[in-house]
Amino acid sequence: MRSTSTSRFHHRRKYAGGLGRSLALALLMAGTASLTVGFSRPAAAQQILVMVQGDPITSFDVAQRIKLAQLTERQSLSQKQALDALIDERLKIFTAQRYGIAADTEEVDKLFANMASRSGRTPDQLAQALGQNGIDARILKNKMRADYVWNNYVRGRFSSATTVRDSDIFQALEDKGEDTVQAQRTTEYSIRQIVLVVSRTDSDATRGQRMTEANNLRKAFTSCEAGVAAARQLRETVVREPVLRTSADMSAPLRKLMDDTPIGQTTPPEITQAGVELVAICAKREIVGESAKKREVRNELQSKQFDSLSRRLLDEARKSAMIQYR
Repeated sequence: MRSTSTSRFHHRRKYAGGLGRSLALALLMAGTASLTVGFSRPAAAQQILVMVQGDPITSFDVAQRIKLAQLTERQSLSQKQALDALIDERLKIFTAQRYGIAADTEEVDKLFANMASRSGRTPDQLAQALGQNGIDARILKNKMRADYVWNNYVRGRFSSATTVRDSDIFQALEDKGEDTVQAQRTTEYSIRQIVLVVSRTDSDATRGQRMTEANNLRKAFTSCEAGVAAARQLRETVVREPVLRTSADMSAPLRKLMDDTPIGQTTPPEITQAGVELVAICAKREIVGESAKKREVRNELQSKQFDSLSRRLLDEARKSAMIQYR
């Protein structure tokens, strides 16, 4: 990808990730019934409905876009809605290219491969699964390309066109009935990560044994000093140096887990790629800083501004584009 501008705002919604999860669920629910689907596009299906900057959109494309929406978004699009969505995709790609932002075939294939991986498939398997539901993978890749380049284009325009002020955040917090004073406080945790190492080649029995060791260590944990000393006596166990984390940097489930874990104890053991891990809570304190709620509201306002700017830029692109209906 090439971009002529650099954004200070990192758009937080992960298009490919979200669609990958919804697609995985949709394909699972659709089952694996084998269908023979051809994408040769007979003459009747090749009828050109509209030209966008010289790029044709056919009735076949519209039919495919309707199927894709049904599968991935559980939406029933009308012919007009599907056609408008395809026109928007062409305009996103065309407009982004004008500003030097593009995604070549290799980049789109990587996005497609990442989506396939999240749904537990290889790219070929994902393409086959789409085909079994009557969808040409090209239609999904086109949508991915359009959203990818457009998000990068809008991000490049975002920092100079929008801003979220603290006064806006506090007003939104008040509207939600939140305490604006508490919104400027956050919890700081001093934690130590403990890893009971398990290699990828170890048996399930070995993993179970290490989980038992971790649970026994957790029961014996009464303070970080004594608990860390006990952990270091275990075989193949790594105790990492203390680090500081704030609640605003954590997801809601992790924040609750940290809050519910008393000082001097550990979180429940969890199996990860490294082995069996626990997190010891060595200290907690409230400090001045942006709370998780304030950051959440800030992100909500930024997302609204981003979406508003995106719609405005797309409207401008429509007005200046050459769109010829047949």
